[in-house]
This record gives sequence, C-alpha cells and structure tokens, in this order.
Amino acid sequence: MPSPTPAFDEFISLVTQIVAIQIDPVTLTRDTTLAGELALDSISLISLMALTEERFGVGFAEHADSVANLRTVGDAVDLIEQLAAAPV
Repeated sequence: MPSPTPAFDEFISLVTQIVAIQIDPVTLTRDTTLAGELALDSISLISLMALTEERFGVGFAEHADSVANLRTVGDAVDLIEQLAAAPV
C-alpha cells in the first residue's frame, strides 16, 4: 500500500472536522467511503469541499460532475491533487 501523501494527510484532517461520528483518523484509508463509512450527507460534503478549497487553494465550481462522483477518500485526494497541479 502506498504511503499517504501530504494531500491525503491534510484532507483527513479536514474530514475529522466535518464528520458527525467519532472516528480515529489513523483508521482512514484511500478506500474509506465518504457517504457510507464516514456518513457524510450532501450538506457535510459541501462543507468539506468548502474547507478543502480554502486549504488547498483549488476550486470545485467548474468540476461539479467530478465532485458529484466522489465515492472514497482516495477519489477526493486524487481530485485535489489533480486540481492543485493544473496550471492556473
């Protein structure tokens, strides 16, 4: 299993601020599901994306389809890394 990236660690810190359930950040992996295991509803996901935009300096407005298709922590981290690497 690949080691976590800085983006993964930062995203997990944001997730732990948003989730309504008690969760040990160490137990989260790229395969952790956002809606299932983390119980994020649409409002929580919007809050998480807003924090993510602020923390990473990325914008999701033009990528609504990609955001709507996020299923796992890994999906979210991949999108963050893709947007952060994109030329401005």
